Amino acid sequence: MWRRIRDSLDTYAPEPLASQLRDVLAPLRSGGIHQARLKQAKNAVQDLLKSELGAWYTASGLPLGNEVLGGYCWCHSFFNQNPPHRTVDVDENIQLMLESLERIRAFLYALDGVYQSARRQLEAAANDKPLRAQALAEGLVRTVDLTAETTSCEETWYQVAQDAMSWCIEAMGLPLSDATQELLDTAFVFESWVAPPPEALRDAAARVAEGAV
Repeated sequence: MWRRIRDSLDTYAPEPLASQLRDVLAPLRSGGIHQARLKQAKNAVQDLLKSELGAWYTASGLPLGNEVLGGYCWCHSFFNQNPPHRTVDVDENIQLMLESLERIRAFLYALDGVYQSARRQLEAAANDKPLRAQALAEGLVRTVDLTAETTSCEETWYQVAQDAMSWCIEAMGLPLSDATQELLDTAFVFESWVAPPPEALRDAAARVAEGAV
């Protein structure tokens, strides 16, 4: 899964997407803005994004408006920002969407940096299992820390962290077995609005790593 997500990041082209969004939202440049027209426009935008963007958008669990990361909400961002920032200008609304998409991509790129660093540490450990486990554990901790920081621990932020840890294991070239996935699902104790205590996070990561390598 992560390979598909990572490879698709480099294929994103914001300028052609902006042009397509302008075409889709052209009807909103004239006439009144009301709920029926907004709903139709929102559906058209969502369909466009799903069809034109790659796995980084469709398979990451981080689409536009996910409310955990990206700073965009379909209810309060799509032609309906809170005063005094509300704008019904099509181009300004497109810019808000593009900025949110870029924040999501930046997070995924940052994750890839964590994964690649951890993989190099793993490869340097060769056949030394304790060192390999340490490399994975540190990668998992950095993954959670990055996710907590980027999402500000919004409600259900840990779902992103769980996915990101699975991707970390895959990106490091380790098998994501059912047993390893079960460890990931049970070893960590997450809550909304707060990051896990550092010691508890390190202990959980060490337990997962010991079983995964």
